[in-house]
Amino acid sequence: MKKYNSIKIQLACVGFILLFFSCSSEIDNVVNSNNPDRNQVLANGSDLIGVTSGGFVTWWQANGRDLYPPLAVAGDIATCSWGNFGMRVLSSEPRNPIINASSWADISVLEQPWQGNYGAISSANDVLGAINNNGITWIAGGVDNTPMVSAASYLLRGLSYGYLGMLFEKGFEVDENTDLTQKLEFVTYQQLIDLALADLDSAIALANSNTFEIPNTVINGVSISDANLIKLCNSFKARFIVQSARNVTETNAIDWNQIKTLTENGITEDFGPIGDNGISWWNNSNVLMDSPNGFGPFGARLDMRLVHLLDPSQPEFFPASSGSTLANPEMTSLDARVGTGKDFEFRPDVLFRSERGRFHFSHYIHTRFQNDPTFSDGADAKQIKTFMFEDNRLLMAEAKARLDDLSGAISDVNLSSRVIRGGLSPLAGTASKDEILDAIFYERYIELFNTAVGSGYFDRRRTNDLQVGTFRHLPVPSSELEVLSESLYTLGGTNADPSGTMPHYDLTAAAERTDDSFMPTFN
Repeated sequence: MKKYNSIKIQLACVGFILLFFSCSSEIDNVVNSNNPDRNQVLANGSDLIGVTSGGFVTWWQANGRDLYPPLAVAGDIATCSWGNFGMRVLSSEPRNPIINASSWADISVLEQPWQGNYGAISSANDVLGAINNNGITWIAGGVDNTPMVSAASYLLRGLSYGYLGMLFEKGFEVDENTDLTQKLEFVTYQQLIDLALADLDSAIALANSNTFEIPNTVINGVSISDANLIKLCNSFKARFIVQSARNVTETNAIDWNQIKTLTENGITEDFGPIGDNGISWWNNSNVLMDSPNGFGPFGARLDMRLVHLLDPSQPEFFPASSGSTLANPEMTSLDARVGTGKDFEFRPDVLFRSERGRFHFSHYIHTRFQNDPTFSDGADAKQIKTFMFEDNRLLMAEAKARLDDLSGAISDVNLSSRVIRGGLSPLAGTASKDEILDAIFYERYIELFNTAVGSGYFDRRRTNDLQVGTFRHLPVPSSELEVLSESLYTLGGTNADPSGTMPHYDLTAAAERTDDSFMPTFN
């Protein structure tokens, strides 16, 4: 067998292996993880929902674990000197390339979202193949549940392709009709996003023509009616279109009328699974806050660029010279989310290692989960806010601003967290487009902190606000390239790839800055 075939066989099998995560005891009884047979496992309609449920666990774990911290620090949303999850490597100043090599201790940062999202796609393909190609149905108590399972599976595959498109430079198209014995060609990130949108449209079509409810065992603790599924798909379509943009040029080319329509018909409440106390439904947001489930007081801090946003008298970067301190380390901010018992609390001590770069330092840490009973630290039994209603509203306000509906955008902003939680003055009716957009992105960075994975990084990317040399997307993992006999490559690095978009394989790390003679710039 040719080498390129072996990875496709892995993709075909991984969905079955991951059935161990299924919430259905029925499916657990028939799983053979050594050599499962697709037709045997999916011979009965009642088996379908277990496969889809297992796929959602796989999708969740792919995008919320090892990937969560490095995107936050690479995007200057959080800051941390610890080596875990590639945080030190990927937040160094000047920026380093991604170490896309099997020897990298944190290669899971690449492999986890790649393998996990394709594992979830495999599960969706198995179910859709059984329904669409093999005629399997699930009728129980006189109710045909097949449209519900199909819709859930299209949602699963759409979400997985969406995150692959937001994260990776390129990937594969694999559906229930793909011949896995043939070599697959890479498709671009834009094509991955198109696949996501098409699958979400398929879920919407099924929801429009059927009445059903996806049970709360599919996405933990969340029942989704047909009407709410339509809203959820609309919001995710808006997210994938907007946050997959790699630069300002692509952002400006977005059909903002489409985004306005999608968000106007999007979610009307926060979406996210209910955590299960760190068993399966959890994420690593706790690394970016003062949480006993993460690093406690040693957790990542609020990046100085956000401290400066909250209080412009604070420097945008912590002085890098040996022994440096801030003249006035405590913020003076009008934002009610800053202060003791609030979202962001002051800490007099910085617990990071100075020799790893004082540019990592910050005196503020995220504490919202301690002070807001509705906010999770990612490892408890609260709702883990994956797509906040506020996120949807801010995307809608941005669409209106970019379409020159300034009064509509101002109204949305003034109804948002800016006033309600931040206690800031409403935008004036005469606010300019730039002032409105500044207010929107302020809320996206502050209110959405530690919600959707990569949100701040994606927003900086699409506005040309990443540090020079920061990767614009992730390379295909080295383990995949090696199996395919493809050349190894990586992205990013101030010296080798200042744009963050040009493939190369220079893994050399630049010396970390120890003074302020080199100050980061953005592109």
